[in-house]
Amino acid sequence: MTTKWLRFQLWGIVGILCGFGLVMIASTTGTMAGKGGGITYSYIFKQAAAMGIGLMIAIAVSAISVDRWRNGWLVTVAVVVTICALVAALGMGRSIKGATRWIDLGPVNLQPAELAKFAVVVAAAWHFGKADEKVRSYFHGVLLPLAGFAVIAGLIYLTRDLGSVLVLGMVLCAVLAYAGAPWLYFMTISLASAPALLYVTVFSEAYRRDRILAFLDPDKYDGPAAYHLRQSFIAIGSGGLFGVGLGESSTKLAFLPEKHTDFIYAVICEEFGMAGALSIAVAFLMLVVTGLLIAANTRDLHQRLLAIGATMILGIQGFWNMLVVTGAVPTKGLTLPFISYGGSSVVVCLALVGLLDAVARANVQEPLRGHTTSRIGAAIRTGRSLRWQTEGG
Repeated sequence: MTTKWLRFQLWGIVGILCGFGLVMIASTTGTMAGKGGGITYSYIFKQAAAMGIGLMIAIAVSAISVDRWRNGWLVTVAVVVTICALVAALGMGRSIKGATRWIDLGPVNLQPAELAKFAVVVAAAWHFGKADEKVRSYFHGVLLPLAGFAVIAGLIYLTRDLGSVLVLGMVLCAVLAYAGAPWLYFMTISLASAPALLYVTVFSEAYRRDRILAFLDPDKYDGPAAYHLRQSFIAIGSGGLFGVGLGESSTKLAFLPEKHTDFIYAVICEEFGMAGALSIAVAFLMLVVTGLLIAANTRDLHQRLLAIGATMILGIQGFWNMLVVTGAVPTKGLTLPFISYGGSSVVVCLALVGLLDAVARANVQEPLRGHTTSRIGAAIRTGRSLRWQTEGG
């Protein structure tokens, strides 16, 4: 398998997910015309426009030499723009359902937390790629990354978007481990601060506490979060093996909240059944495997970190959304990449795909050597192992 084929596979999977996303948005929003009734297509048009913008950005990101992301000024611009957008959202952002996560730009709303996902990936890859062996020190390997992450994560948390903070935290941990940073120090700090962070981020907010209670026993607990989860279970159970058919979901009519955004996977389960739900999970698994193979096909540490970071963002968020909908983890406001309605989300997800494609393009002449499983394993080894392979091979 060559990187040319991996690029084709990457864009093929993403194209299928985006196309299916438009179909599901049409299914879930077609009757959301308000008091006048009838059918509305505004959600489909807006999402299609966002996908078009995202595709242009992805092509631009892919066309830029991946080595450009080694330049500190470009990474600094991405981080500064993200921080400024988050501050703007806190100062003059639009509040929806108690969360101030969006900047009103007229016909569209910008969600800065989505921009942070791209910024964290390029900043982490730049820092650990530049630090080289110094990454094993406590200062360069733990304190600096945590300090930078704390600034962005703190601003996102103030917008009441804990889900994005968790995703970014898990991605940072993955990049830290791969780059060869002293993860033992990092885990010690994390475990020591966990009780305080858990109280501040979860139990200090009533609605988050309610979500934990609903997750533990949705049938016993009577609250909005439990109702949300129960309706999701009903939708999943109604779908059976092959579903009730496209557009035939009953829970989406007036029962399931956030049916076109965070809980669109529940509608997929109802309309396409377990077969459709597993097909989406397999598609995301293939996307993750493709991203790791792209990472494994380059010997450059910085490029591998870019590919791993982008892959982890898409994979973790995708599977976390599915786990939330099926009640396996507590509810968090995270979209299903490429499928859920949301312009900022789909644009940034496509930009991350462009970043993966840029890494693949940089190594387009390199055939994948060895078995698939060994190549995937190479993509998740430590930085020391990578450098040993590079010098020895």
